[in-house]
Amino acid sequence: MLYMEISTWEPEKRDLILEHFKEIKVPAGVKVHDQWVDLTGSRYFILYECDDAEAFAAFNLPWSDICYIETVPVMKSTDFISVMSRKY
Repeated sequence: MLYMEISTWEPEKRDLILEHFKEIKVPAGVKVHDQWVDLTGSRYFILYECDDAEAFAAFNLPWSDICYIETVPVMKSTDFISVMSRKY
């Protein structure tokens, strides 16, 4: 499944976030497609694929003490339209 995550943090945690980024390791079972940083500060966006609950947890839990993570399952709009056209 494809996920879009938006991570936000308090400005005073910036240095902790930067240290985490330097040490980030993507676990087996997670395929990162792309990542973006909000240039106005305190937000990070990542699009990745994962079908393994353990890999999902290993990827997110190390961040849970310093930022808020909103995870949204997504799909390309063309794929969505195709799926919905077959069903309805």
